Amino acid sequence: MLTDYWWLNLLAGFAGSGLIALAAYASRSLSGSGAWSAAMMGTAFVALGGPVWFGTLIAFFLTSTLWSKYKRRHRSKAEAESKYAKTGRRDAGQVWANGGLGLALCAGHAVWPDPGWLHAFVGVMAAVTADTWATELGALSRTPPRSIVGGRPVAPGTSGGVTALGSAAALAGAVFIGGA
Repeated sequence: MLTDYWWLNLLAGFAGSGLIALAAYASRSLSGSGAWSAAMMGTAFVALGGPVWFGTLIAFFLTSTLWSKYKRRHRSKAEAESKYAKTGRRDAGQVWANGGLGLALCAGHAVWPDPGWLHAFVGVMAAVTADTWATELGALSRTPPRSIVGGRPVAPGTSGGVTALGSAAALAGAVFIGGA
């Protein structure tokens, strides 16, 4: 819910989100467009939602960034990543794909406060975290992925390819966000 001092939240959100985005840009986790988008999105989460909303977003961002860098040069991960449409620095499209729906829910809560908005937001963030963790850790699986459709073995990095390690990582990511 918006308060009389919403502008203080806006300034605090911009300062905090800007510093986080700058650090992510410097560490080569975000591109320039990704850093600007992350700063604007984070600012909006703080101004419209507050600490729970922003904290959940940061829990996703920090852990997903760490898992993205984990064993970056591992042969199986590099092989799988060569098939992904986007690799390396995350751009504005990826930032908005992972946080845009959550921000819409946050804005909905600011206008029409109801606990349902936050519950839906946690579900969305659990889903994007599960997807990211599954992708980053599933690529390290020692067993070949299998097609989710037909069950036949597929090359690492193939869309729809799943492994037990990736599925466990997805579950862990969703549980992590629920706990956070």
